[in-house]
Amino acid sequence: MAKQINKYIMAVKDYENTVKALTEGKVEGKKVMPREASVYSDFFNNVATSCSTLDGLKKFTKASKFAKKDCEHYWEGLITLGFTLVIIDYITDDVNFVENSCDNELVKFISRII
Repeated sequence: MAKQINKYIMAVKDYENTVKALTEGKVEGKKVMPREASVYSDFFNNVATSCSTLDGLKKFTKASKFAKKDCEHYWEGLITLGFTLVIIDYITDDVNFVENSCDNELVKFISRII
């Protein structure tokens, strides 16, 4: 299968520390990530836009191409719980990479943008 650009919306808990730990392969405790650190490094190097405050949520929602009424309440909740929302443009031939490798208590898969 040919590689294609996929856009994903993710929520990352404690963004700076989590991305640093994932890309260095130093995730602590019981939080085990199923892929090697280099894959996560490539993945998080492709962040198109991010939002960590309620003030930036309107702009982020517009960039995601989601209707405000469909997502804003849930996304507000994630932000207040300490998550940063990100849109990632990722080139891969593994269409299930994100769903299988990035959905846990540190990194939550929200949606794929079509």
